[in-house]
Amino acid sequence: MKGKILDFTIQTNTGIILGDDQKRYNFTGSEWKEQQAPIRGHQVDFDVNTEGQATAVYLELTVTPAPVTQVKTPITSPSFSNGNQHDSAKEIFNKLEQTEASYRQAIFTCFKKFGDFKGRARRSEFWYFELFCVLISLVFSFFISEDLATIAMLVTLLPNIAVSVRRLHDIDRSGWWMLVALVPIVGILLLLFWAAQDGNPSTNQYGESPKA
Repeated sequence: MKGKILDFTIQTNTGIILGDDQKRYNFTGSEWKEQQAPIRGHQVDFDVNTEGQATAVYLELTVTPAPVTQVKTPITSPSFSNGNQHDSAKEIFNKLEQTEASYRQAIFTCFKKFGDFKGRARRSEFWYFELFCVLISLVFSFFISEDLATIAMLVTLLPNIAVSVRRLHDIDRSGWWMLVALVPIVGILLLLFWAAQDGNPSTNQYGESPKA
């Protein structure tokens, strides 16, 4: 999401962003990902966590289009100046940082809401947590022991079910549809298909959109 910094206080290390949706989002200095200090009026890109706070806050990347000129020479392969290469590398690096921050936030949220079967969960929260569970299981199974892999599976079972129910809520389906997993193969495939669907962008019977 894009927005503008309304205020930042060094003493408390907190600030406020006015999003393009005209909502205000609080953020802490630890979520500011640039070298320079945040200043009122800065245009920024940021994510919003399930608590309604801004995370992974970056200065908005602006790209100035190059002037179009007529060329009467044969078309050659495009080339990039060092400056453009630097900007592209920085943008890719920023995207990777945002992805890493979203991955950590999804894991934290799912464990924090391990027994929360209300509300909604966006696709990234569900899939990042599923990836975490698979990686933990593989690491424990191949490098430590099967017993610890089983324990890890049991520890993540309840948060996994909870985030799956919230993901169903996000697409306007009851959490009781989780029982379709009892149908061999077909049930699991159906749940994964639903989990890949985009959520309802507006408020539904299970609460506000997690993307708001």
